[in-house]
Amino acid sequence: MYDPAHPPGDVPWLVARNADAVRGADVVIAVTTGADSLAACAESRPHLGPGTLYADLSTGAPADKRRIAELLEPSGAAVVDGAIMAPVPLRGLATPILASGAQADRFAALAGGLGLSVTPIGGSAGDAAARKLLRSVLVKGLSALVIESQRAAIEAGLGEWFWGHLLETVRAADEEFVVRLLRGAGQHGVRRVHEMEAATRMLEELGVVGTMTRATTATLDEVTRTGIPPVPEA
Repeated sequence: MYDPAHPPGDVPWLVARNADAVRGADVVIAVTTGADSLAACAESRPHLGPGTLYADLSTGAPADKRRIAELLEPSGAAVVDGAIMAPVPLRGLATPILASGAQADRFAALAGGLGLSVTPIGGSAGDAAARKLLRSVLVKGLSALVIESQRAAIEAGLGEWFWGHLLETVRAADEEFVVRLLRGAGQHGVRRVHEMEAATRMLEELGVVGTMTRATTATLDEVTRTGIPPVPEA
């Protein structure tokens, strides 16, 4: 935590408590884990004054971001929901951040002056977090699929072949490919459920935990009853 009373030079000024870090600050940037965001907010709340900008950049649920806004409303502090949209080590300060809330524009202007890349999207607390977590469903889900399928390929003695196939598939992916994934599931749901049941049995025989494969089977089975989500028209 930085002491707002002392501008950080080559060596940051560190303090031991949230109270000492936020007292008198015009802007507070809270970068905690999502699990700690509400506690950090509660500890900071008594020391925030009217007009203070409180930007929560944790990866928390939209409901938690809205709760932070509710907790700080009586203090007069303005809450900005910030969502870090890429791994920080890749770009450092230039890592893209989405910001929602009534003061998102103000935060973007202040943060931009420090070298941060903040895009205000308006709305309210929770809107940026929703975008972040929807991305997480996709990207982390893909990560889990890569782990499970590559592990199974190695156990089957096909690790090198599958890795090349994986890279080829990713390189060829475009909008047409994504639309085909959706519509194909709707058109061939029953057959694909049977195919994934066979894949599940194969993973069991290989001794590979097929969490994602079983989840895929369940999702495709549900699609046979509920249909696919609509594809946005260009």
